[in-house]
Amino acid sequence: MHHILAWILFLSLTTTLSHATSAPSFKQPDSPFDTIGLRLGGDVNADVSLTSYELFVTSEPQWSCELSEKVNAGIGYEAAIGALAGEGEVAADLHFGFSLKFAHQSIPVSVIITTGPSLYSEDSFGDFDIGGHIHFTSSFGLNWKMCESWTLEYRIQHTSNAGLEDNNPGLDMHAVALTRSF
Repeated sequence: MHHILAWILFLSLTTTLSHATSAPSFKQPDSPFDTIGLRLGGDVNADVSLTSYELFVTSEPQWSCELSEKVNAGIGYEAAIGALAGEGEVAADLHFGFSLKFAHQSIPVSVIITTGPSLYSEDSFGDFDIGGHIHFTSSFGLNWKMCESWTLEYRIQHTSNAGLEDNNPGLDMHAVALTRSF
């Protein structure tokens, strides 16, 4: 699944840049990150019960282009620190990645695709072994801008070691988040 999401991100970016009505531009932000949020996720695997808790920051797209008069696409960043807990174990995790955002000016919902490396302090949760400490996390989600400063997010997220270890069961999660823009 990770490979599929990475290809979707790559193809979306390629299509976005080749069909844009204007050339991509670099946007100088006031700070590298402009939102902070809390995310809660639950594993979709019925054989194990894992929950993720994350504090994360995101940036508005640093590189963006107009796909049409009202539709924009852009690439930004996401960084998270958190914990993965379940089966009597807790692992700290770090994640940094890129996000591809598609937004329409008149609709308060945007599509977000993310991908990037993740690092876990533990790799075993009871009998479930996620397969090492180094992973890659990709997600597909929807962000609903409820008002000027607050956004509600849902995402389906896949984490995998991409074959770096012999054991690679993958970890699929549903996650919800609340973010605050500043």
